[in-house]
Amino acid sequence: MVRDTRRFDEEYDVAVIGAGIGGLTCAAYLAKKGKKVKVFEQHFVPGGCCTSFSRKGFKFDAGVLHLTGGKASGAFQKVMSALEMEQELEFKEQFQRFVFPDFTYDSTRNVNDYPEKLKEMFLGEASGITRLFHTINSIYEDIKKLPALSPLLTKYREKSYQDLIDEHIKDFKLKALVNANWHLWNPVWKNSAIDFASLTVSETIRGYFYPVGGIQAVPDALVRVLKRYGGEIEYRTLVDKIILENGKAAGIETGKGKRVRAKQVVSNIAARATFLNLIGEENLPADFIATLNGLEISLSSFYVYLGVDIDPRESGFNAPETIVYESYDNTKDWELLLQGEISIPCFGIAVPTYMDPDLAPPGKHIVIIMTMAPYSLRGKSWREEKKRMTAELITKAEKLIPNLSQHIVVQDSATPLTYERYTLNSLGAAMGWAFTPQMFMKRLEQKTPVPNLYLAGQWTMPGGGVPAVAVSGLRAARMIIGE
Repeated sequence: MVRDTRRFDEEYDVAVIGAGIGGLTCAAYLAKKGKKVKVFEQHFVPGGCCTSFSRKGFKFDAGVLHLTGGKASGAFQKVMSALEMEQELEFKEQFQRFVFPDFTYDSTRNVNDYPEKLKEMFLGEASGITRLFHTINSIYEDIKKLPALSPLLTKYREKSYQDLIDEHIKDFKLKALVNANWHLWNPVWKNSAIDFASLTVSETIRGYFYPVGGIQAVPDALVRVLKRYGGEIEYRTLVDKIILENGKAAGIETGKGKRVRAKQVVSNIAARATFLNLIGEENLPADFIATLNGLEISLSSFYVYLGVDIDPRESGFNAPETIVYESYDNTKDWELLLQGEISIPCFGIAVPTYMDPDLAPPGKHIVIIMTMAPYSLRGKSWREEKKRMTAELITKAEKLIPNLSQHIVVQDSATPLTYERYTLNSLGAAMGWAFTPQMFMKRLEQKTPVPNLYLAGQWTMPGGGVPAVAVSGLRAARMIIGE
């Protein structure tokens, strides 16, 4: 390897690539501990998936629609405490509503409430429901002991959530209800039993919270903390290369040719982009490249953003977030979607102005409709299908919010390609790596095969979701300073 002897334009203890929640958390904590840190972000705002945008007085959340563990307990609360930033954010607790053809259920923070309600509805399945939720709670407790694998985790490490449900439940409607959560962007037979069981408990215990000011308030708060401790951030700067010296990360080079020396580099961008584009296969072990290319990427999303001049509560639609299953068996819809067809196994409707009215002009509201979507369409393009998909989602939402289409003031939508363009996530992935059984414990660690290079974000442990990526950033920072 030929040593690169060109001069450096700037010098820092740590250079962080990407201002997603993981990168910002890492940078802020390092700055708090006295490190000279700079974050380089290709977008003109921080946040990655946690960004907002404005249209004619309406402030829309682009991707993430809520947080868990944002108040009083949970992973994100612990991150805020570590950064001493509890006063930087205000959260309001919200709930989710699940809608089925003949059943509606509102989420609760009582972990025992849901199974008891199910027993009342399905008397013949009471013992199976008891066994199922006992197993789910036991899996959740055993996950806390990782990387040690308990007998229970060993049993289910290669099983899907469908396998777990089928062991205890027979009624097809009941199976659909206990699977009523869409956060892993997979059908039930592709969701990891362990990951989904943990999510079922943790989301219930931690609850759902919305940040006042919209989701953009979260990265904005982290930037304030970063700057408070002397850290820096540079926007509209795409990192083109991670500089190596003697096989070790020694800095970064931007697309405009600026070279920055750093003792450590933290990448908060997509894992494959980090290693294949910024490092190069020739500088990495062949077995690591093979592992990286073999990891499965999650599905993407399709969003419709509406500013409306009606209050949906007047028609009885009063939940901040509603997840709609139009059928108890959406197997065919999922199969089509996984084959690259436009299909809607379920969809969600969020009205964030119920939590923060200031996100819209007086008397108006925001309605966001979203569903899962493949990055590539079979025989079609998103340019051709975007308009049709938008219209279909509005029509579906209109069944719950009558005359919605007649009251649209502002309308926009985002395809998986939009998601990729603004976040640079590979294939527009919504959750980084997929949460399939095959991916359990295979997400990348913060430390990498390249000395002095660390990872933060949804492509590394512990996984996707705002609390998890914040924890990943905190872990990376603590590794760097030796805590």
